[in-house]
Amino acid sequence: MNHTPSRGLDDTSEARDAAAEFSPPPPGGRLRGALVFLPIFLWTILAATMIALLAIFARAWTRRRLQSLVRIWGRVPLAMAGVRVDLHGREHLEAPGPKLFLFNHVSTIDLLLLGAYAPPAPCVAYKREFRRIPGIGWALIALGMIEVDRSDAERAIESLSHAGERLQTEGLTLMMAPEGTRSRKGGLQQFKKGPFHVAIATRAPIYPIIWRGIEEVNPMGTWLIRSGEIRADCLPPIDTSGWETETIERHIADTRDVFLRYLPPERTADTDSPS
Repeated sequence: MNHTPSRGLDDTSEARDAAAEFSPPPPGGRLRGALVFLPIFLWTILAATMIALLAIFARAWTRRRLQSLVRIWGRVPLAMAGVRVDLHGREHLEAPGPKLFLFNHVSTIDLLLLGAYAPPAPCVAYKREFRRIPGIGWALIALGMIEVDRSDAERAIESLSHAGERLQTEGLTLMMAPEGTRSRKGGLQQFKKGPFHVAIATRAPIYPIIWRGIEEVNPMGTWLIRSGEIRADCLPPIDTSGWETETIERHIADTRDVFLRYLPPERTADTDSPS
């Protein structure tokens, strides 16, 4: 049976409860993060390399088990670091059928979280620079993930068009960061149009994923992961079946408003200065 998405933009009691203030416990010290840094580094590279080899030599088998393989890849480092994830909305995470998962981009740990809680038939849109990362880049290429060259607008559009075609034909879950890149100032940035053009072209529902607490366990500017708690809210789907290109700006604003129920907007000079 096909999943019928809800509006996803209504101010339901569930959304109001989930949007309540999240106060994570204080993160652990830097010592554990320093001790597990090398094991985590080696695991992410070597395990990703193994997945890449499986994708090359046993493609059909790997495709059938991709969700499980990717989840193991992401969860082992989080367990090493002592990171707990308080997950809400698991039923939305596991929803079948083609869809877009949009998440707020915070730090380098995002990739591990996306792996650890990968939805069915996961596919990630990644920036071209990632292909140079040993192991991880090889896995992204071998698995046929969607590379986006942000330095070339024409090629980026072509990549997203290809992503839309695969979304429909292969029933993929396309995971994208609508901000495009992580914020250097903190808070939610403005959204790019790319994911919304894909949604309009495919009519696939959008599932927002909200990460909170990442800044505490993996602060900007460091590779060390501290022990602590991250909250993940997988929200009800946003129906895109009636969306049109002419009204894309409104759809972007409405979707960003959903994220802003949980997250502060990006800090600016005005918000950083004392009143």
